[in-house]
Amino acid sequence: MGMTVGMVFLLWSMNVFIKAVGLGNSSCSGAAAVCGSVTIPYPFGIKPGCYIDDSFAIDCNKTLGSPKPFLRRLDLEVLDISLEGTLRVNYPMSSWCPKSETEIAPKVSLASSPFVFSKLRNIFVAMGCDNLAYLISSDVSNSSLRIIYGGCMSVCEKDAIQSNGSSCNGIGCCKTTIASDLDVFTTRVESTSFKRTEDCIYASLVDQKWFEENLTNHFEVQKMSHVPVILNWEINANLSSRVMGGNSSHSTCQFANRSSSLGNMSSTFTCSCDSGFEGNPYLVDGCQDIDECTNLEVCSFYNLRYPCVNVLGGYYCDPVSDHKSRNKIIIIEASLDHVSGTLPEEVTL
Repeated sequence: MGMTVGMVFLLWSMNVFIKAVGLGNSSCSGAAAVCGSVTIPYPFGIKPGCYIDDSFAIDCNKTLGSPKPFLRRLDLEVLDISLEGTLRVNYPMSSWCPKSETEIAPKVSLASSPFVFSKLRNIFVAMGCDNLAYLISSDVSNSSLRIIYGGCMSVCEKDAIQSNGSSCNGIGCCKTTIASDLDVFTTRVESTSFKRTEDCIYASLVDQKWFEENLTNHFEVQKMSHVPVILNWEINANLSSRVMGGNSSHSTCQFANRSSSLGNMSSTFTCSCDSGFEGNPYLVDGCQDIDECTNLEVCSFYNLRYPCVNVLGGYYCDPVSDHKSRNKIIIIEASLDHVSGTLPEEVTL
């Protein structure tokens, strides 16, 4: 009898878990999938039913040598996914080569998707001599409706000594910020020189940190077909029941209204683990207690170290008797919202 009750309770728990996080496929355990070197956490997923919505579906392409994940709807290679609401993708460069009259002007539209280009994490860069590059609204059929979202111009002085590429200051390379909530645009690359030049000119959005900290020479970008770009993501509010239906503990979800560069409004939400917890806030019981006591320094004061006691959502430092010095030992508390009862603030030994 006890075994039967246990099996019934286990099956009931699994059904509640699957319903709560919207995992319609029984093969989806909630554990993050992996494609190549990239971890794919829920609400993203690879198998049918393992993602919250088709916009979060990932295809693991195994025909390119090592497996690489791609956003199914946008066909962008995924480099990294953060549950803090960002997605790092490989984004195509735009270029214009006058000698061969070859233009590469890829257009990636994020319209009607849960993604926008991150204003805080990206910059717009242009490379080459006498290069005027700018971001323009995609409705180019009517010039009166065009909106320029930003741009910059890079110049070169004939026979001047070029920099080593460690700075992007307008000489052969320029950069600028982008507009908020940008989801669709066209990149224009034009030469400002009256003389025909044979050199190609380039422009693209790019992950600012990667561009400024990882490149020893900014002009290396000219040899790349794709560069890292950061997207912000939020979930449509209509899908909230798939995350919150199980009353997930130790996580909080917040709703907001988001506008796009096209003027469209949508209601979205994001979730995060409560203070003192870590993990995946989009899964039932996905946020686990952080054991702060693994850090041996949390209860160290001057040259003294006191026992650390981990509690749900926090920790405190336990007073230790010191009869020789008769020290006053202060108890440190952190995020003790989940602890019942009270602890003494100060103990004299």
